[in-house]
Amino acid sequence: MAIKGILFDKDGTLIEFDGFFGFTYLKMLQKHFGHSEAEALALLVKTGFVPETGTCLGGSALASEPLGQIVRLWWPDIPAAEAKARAREIDENFDREALQKPKAVAELTQVFDELRSAGYVLGIATNDVEAAAHAHMSHLGVVDHFDLLIGADSVSAPKPHGNMIRLFCEKIGLEPHEVAMVGDNAHDMNEARAGGAGLAVGVLSGNSNAEDLAPLADHVIDSVAHLPGLMKMLR
Repeated sequence: MAIKGILFDKDGTLIEFDGFFGFTYLKMLQKHFGHSEAEALALLVKTGFVPETGTCLGGSALASEPLGQIVRLWWPDIPAAEAKARAREIDENFDREALQKPKAVAELTQVFDELRSAGYVLGIATNDVEAAAHAHMSHLGVVDHFDLLIGADSVSAPKPHGNMIRLFCEKIGLEPHEVAMVGDNAHDMNEARAGGAGLAVGVLSGNSNAEDLAPLADHVIDSVAHLPGLMKMLR
């Protein structure tokens, strides 16, 4: 197996998810849409947030679905045009309110330096929007390590349909079997399978446990900090 490119999920894989996204959404639902704290919390719980721990349930909408789908679950009765407008408002304000909070799950510069030195082409495939991926990686000082950033708005259908794998291959000039997909939930592993990726690597730094990922992944590691070692072992 000759892997030449590696696609990373963002939230829970490169950025700490717990204690960040849920509480940021809680603040935004109150500030921008006039919900009380109780109402906002109920919406978040409905989509998988666990307020007692600040975490999200593995496989929940909040943990894995694109923002447009989350908005439809929060407000199922509003017209489609209004749902798009609300998603756009959340997206435009999220980075301004949360940009100073994202924390990397590991020393990413070292990880990416090792992988690039080994010859791998790197990319991001996130169900967040492309602009947010660029903003978060820029904030962490690692955006220049990536050859392509793919968001939910970059493809016709986001994870887990395989389109991000296919787009990465098209833009970079690889075959799907030459790509590894790295992520923290089932959507990432299913994206790998649907797109024909040669390797699916699950990480435990997000909101899935080993039991969730093991049936879907080729390998499960604690975090991306262990990825260079795994790739070296597989060569």
